[in-house]
Amino acid sequence: MKNFKKEVLESGITLITEKKTYFNSISIGLWVKTGSVYEPAELNGISHFIEHLFFKGTASRSYKDINREIDLMGGALNAFTGNELTCIYTKVLYKNYDNALNLLIDLMFNSLFPEEEIEKEKDVILQEISGVQDDPSDYSMELFHKDLYGNSPYALPILGTEDTISGFNRKKILDYYSSRYNPQNVVISAAGNLDHDKIAESVNCYMQKIVSKFDNVKTDKKLITDKFFGDFVHEKDLEQTHFLIGLEGVSRLDKDFFSVEVLNAILGGSVSSRLFQEVRENKGLAYSIYSNSVFHKFDGFFYIYAGVSPKKFALSKKLIFEIIDEIVSGNISDDEISNAKKHIYDGFLLGMESTSQIMNRNAINEIYEGKYIPKTQVLKDIEKVDRHAVKKAADRLFLNKAGRNISVLGKIK
Repeated sequence: MKNFKKEVLESGITLITEKKTYFNSISIGLWVKTGSVYEPAELNGISHFIEHLFFKGTASRSYKDINREIDLMGGALNAFTGNELTCIYTKVLYKNYDNALNLLIDLMFNSLFPEEEIEKEKDVILQEISGVQDDPSDYSMELFHKDLYGNSPYALPILGTEDTISGFNRKKILDYYSSRYNPQNVVISAAGNLDHDKIAESVNCYMQKIVSKFDNVKTDKKLITDKFFGDFVHEKDLEQTHFLIGLEGVSRLDKDFFSVEVLNAILGGSVSSRLFQEVRENKGLAYSIYSNSVFHKFDGFFYIYAGVSPKKFALSKKLIFEIIDEIVSGNISDDEISNAKKHIYDGFLLGMESTSQIMNRNAINEIYEGKYIPKTQVLKDIEKVDRHAVKKAADRLFLNKAGRNISVLGKIK
């Protein structure tokens, strides 16, 4: 922990850094505790829209200047929006850290949101929404969220809808921006060959120039996370039938977090998993099949995705549930548990070879848990998972057969 430092700066921004001297690079991310679940329904998609507008120009940089500047640093600049978080990030050589910080802070806090760019970006994002609807695997996932979460904010698509995007204007964007992007709601995470004090000095310097334009941060109330279980069929003339099976899950802070991760690796989280081996390799029923666990702040869900021929849908679904029931019965070998743990353990260590992954992990731990979690602790938590823990997680997620959501896109024969 001696290489990790945390500091709340004068502006209210929380700065966390982890020094890794064996890297020449540094990854820096500005993380905002906001995303689609904090949006009013009529503003659905506005967090993602604002993320796009960060790259359209500030008082001191045009969009061409932004692109040229990151190119001259030989770096990468990108951003993403999720259900609960928004992040703008870069990876550069450490010698360029000050320029990179200046750029990131300028984009997040000095963007102009010009009216003409707002109108142009509407068309871009409407095309992005159309792209999702044209991709059956992506669209089936969006429909699944709606089916599973019903009236919860988690049902809303991150991109928004055609109606909400079309209704955005500069005033709505500025009002929402000022309510969520307050520096007190921001975490800056940096990892690589760095000096914490120099980074803090740079952030303090650049934040002094930020004009106060933010509302007070509001404490986020617990969101509605009620789920709906049942069968949902969305008929569409497709060559394949895409279906997702949704089950109860756990939150990011849950004590069974790592047990669920091991369970996922056994069931469908790797190419040696039961679903992949049995449904695809042995039976040839699906080309794409996998499971995954999604961890939110207040809850989570577990799901299985498969793309199959319409005439193989019923058989595929039956086989998937048989595999789930077999795990619930306790038919899990010691080798499966050991191999699943090794898959997660070594995958985690590989991720720590990247400054970007270290930066991401530290930011998420700070935002959700308010603390640094050493690599050694994660490895211990993985190692502690045993047969009893996996069986307990399986019972918790899979035992209630009434708690299963099936969302289908395509044709059923």
